[in-house]
Parts: sequence; C-alpha cells; structure tokens
Amino acid sequence: MPRRQALLMTDIRVRYGNTVALDGVTLEVHRGEIVGLLGPNGSGKSTTLAVAAGIIDPLSGVVSAGGVRRDADPCAFAKKIGLVPQEPALYDELSAEANLSFFGRLYGLSGYELNCRVATALDRVRLMDRALDRVGTFSGGMKQRVNLACALLHDPPLLLLDEPTASLDPKSRDALFADLHRLREAGHAVLLTTHHLDEAEYGCDRIAVLEKGKIVAQGKPSDLIRHTPTDRAILYGQLRENVAHFFVKGLRRRLETGVEIEVVGRRLRLSAENQEQLGRALGLVLSDGIALDTFHTPPGRLDTLQRSVPVAIVQGEPCDAS
Repeated sequence: MPRRQALLMTDIRVRYGNTVALDGVTLEVHRGEIVGLLGPNGSGKSTTLAVAAGIIDPLSGVVSAGGVRRDADPCAFAKKIGLVPQEPALYDELSAEANLSFFGRLYGLSGYELNCRVATALDRVRLMDRALDRVGTFSGGMKQRVNLACALLHDPPLLLLDEPTASLDPKSRDALFADLHRLREAGHAVLLTTHHLDEAEYGCDRIAVLEKGKIVAQGKPSDLIRHTPTDRAILYGQLRENVAHFFVKGLRRRLETGVEIEVVGRRLRLSAENQEQLGRALGLVLSDGIALDTFHTPPGRLDTLQRSVPVAIVQGEPCDAS
C-alpha cells in the first residue's frame, strides 16, 4: 500500500539578490517518517524549511502539503503544517496551558474543542503534570516540548522543526527525539534541520544532504554510511560549560595535522585520521582544562559524508518507518 505523502517540493529555486540559496531542490516526506536536512552553514537547510512552511515564496517550483498546493490554497496549506522554530516562541509569565490556549485561539479554536486540543497536545509531549506551571520555570528541554505541543494543536500531518536540539543537553535531546518517534508512530511526518550528524544518523529514518543549495545525497543513514568512502575517526562530547572562541582557536593550532575540532555551544566534535590520533587529540583537550560531561564515538561513519560529497551520491527511496 503506498505511503501517504505529507510534503512534496519539486524543483524549488530561491535567490537572495545574486546569491542562489536553493538550486532545483526536490524532496518528499511521507507520513510516518522522520527526515533530516543535513549540511554546513549556508547550504540551504533553513531556506528549504522556510519554503516548506510557506514563509518564503520560491522563484520557481511547486510546494504541496497533504496534497494541497500552497499557490492554489495558502490557508488550507497552512493547516497541514506545524512549525517549531529553533527558539521557543512562548510567554514565560504564562503557564504551559495558558500558552497553548493563546496559540490555539490563533488557530481559530475555542471552548470545549480548544480545551480538549490543549490537553491532548500536553499529554503527547508528557507535560500534563506541569500544565499549570509557569513556562519561565521550565528547563530548555521542557520549553522545546511546549513549543512542539503548540505546533500539534491543530493536529497537522507535517511537523517542521528548525534545529530543534541546538541548545539542549543530551538528556533533553533524547527526550525530544522520543517524542518525535512517538509522533511518527502515530502517523505524523517530521522534517527537521540539524548540524549534528549523530542525531541525524540515529534519530532520522531518511537524510537529505544539502550543499550549496542542492541535495547532493539522499537516503537511509545506513545506505549513506555504506557509500561513504572515507574512514575518519569521530568523537562527540558534551562540554560542562561554554568555552570561549579564542580558547578553541588556540587549541586548534596545537592539534596534529589531520585533526579537526568544532565547538557549537556546549557540543564538541573531534575528527581525526585514525583512533590513535583521536585519542591523543582528546587527551590534549582534557589537559587544557576543558571538562566533558559525556562523550562517545559513533560506530557509523555518516560524519564523513559531508567531506566526500558529491562523490558518494545516493538517491534513496523513503524508508519504511516500521
């Protein structure tokens, strides 16, 4: 039985002045799957998401959600989408329930239906026990779950998330992905952007890699790993506290040739030519007084994909989430 299509973007092209942001992007997302948009800064991830959400009008191409074309019926198109921005768009002085009620009224909900939708959305993100608490008292992870609940109020088939774990600790990130997996099992489609290859590998059913406005690789994580020709060693870490940019820059100059370090917020990524070199690099990081709460080395090599495209191009079919 064919899977139901939640999003179809065909030959999308976007320009900002003389800059080509998207150059013929074609992408499908089906009900019951999580698709990750992966790529470096400036590759077109956020623009793709903005076009999918109807925020940006492309120069050419067609966008439809749940079978509704945006250019034909913008209002019906909007009802098919739930957008979760990177920064929680919430009122700290209001309770979780009051926040959802406010946004529910913007969707045109009221009375008994609004109360039922608010309760259902809070239950789906496991926050019913905190419904009456002020959002300002919540952790970053809990705020992101309220953000997600707001997007679920009108029960859209498609959820769009922009860097949903950018400011979350590992425990909150895992909790958010657990929520997304439950929504996937309930039949929702999820399209998200991420910089983090580990969560793309283990949290997504399918991945589309963007480079300079083009999708250069697409498929299941296992397929992309299998077709990746390099063999670098990777380590991910969670820093105990933020590290100044100049400190990281100084450390980078002292690392061996072939070692790369990246710090985004409190997230650390080390890449080396082999495990021995990676171990020495980690030792240097720790000896410089950088404290890690957690770190791990992924068994797969999706991390090397961005360094090898467009050599390793895989055009994959949407995988079966079951």
